[in-house]
Amino acid sequence: MSHFDPSWCARLHARAAPAEQVRAPQPEPAPARPLFQKREIPSVHDCELCGTLMFDHNCKIICPNCGYKRDCSDP
Repeated sequence: MSHFDPSWCARLHARAAPAEQVRAPQPEPAPARPLFQKREIPSVHDCELCGTLMFDHNCKIICPNCGYKRDCSDP
């Protein structure tokens, strides 16, 4: 028994196929959305506890009135 080449059948039928094949129209790709959306951090922060204007210090937002602290990455 000799080695059997399974691709011979595909090659045989490929030659018998009509030369011009009609292709289906390709759908237009959807517009790409960014993977990450930039979150804007406001430049002015109001304290959630007392309402005083807070200030930024090394990614920490601190209230000078009541001492409330939060991180700049907190939502």
